[in-house]
Amino acid sequence: MSYQEEIAGWRQQRRQAEAQARVNELRQEHTQAIRERDQAIADNDLELAASADDQCQYLENEYRQLVGPQQPQVDPRMAEFVRRRTPFVERHGQAAYEAMDMAHQYATRPRNPNTNNPAHTGMGLTPGTQTYFNAMDDLLTLYAKDFGLRYDPEEKLLDATEAAKISGLPVKTYNQAAQEIGRQGRYSWQQKR
Repeated sequence: MSYQEEIAGWRQQRRQAEAQARVNELRQEHTQAIRERDQAIADNDLELAASADDQCQYLENEYRQLVGPQQPQVDPRMAEFVRRRTPFVERHGQAAYEAMDMAHQYATRPRNPNTNNPAHTGMGLTPGTQTYFNAMDDLLTLYAKDFGLRYDPEEKLLDATEAAKISGLPVKTYNQAAQEIGRQGRYSWQQKR
């Protein structure tokens, strides 16, 4: 490594440390500004409340500039739906994800009674609801074959309740045991190959 590369690395580390220090300061300043704003509102001092709220917004903007946009959180119900369809995904790879995405688009697109074109109408379902998940299974069962894929809604990984039932254990006992096995790193997917 050349001297210039070492200096560049050092500068980058310094900038990161300074940015992290500023992020910590921003959190403290924002907490204080929120307290001042809320107290001003409670005291009916709307001028001070507006000023404190402006400060909150300024600090929030600076924070966003430093940390960048936050990644949206994945709905755990949606992640579980995909996880349980692992056999389908393992069999068809990226094509399985594309089929699920097309089914999702159709299931969530608003209904349009003025057309029969599937690209302009849908089911109008809310993602994450049981009706949505049932529709996803139905759509994949009906249309995956049109894309050369085989989808069987019964071919899914077990969830904890089903696994506990099969094992004859109470769900709580089963989950505690599964968590302990995970902590010990004894699952096959945790093993180094």
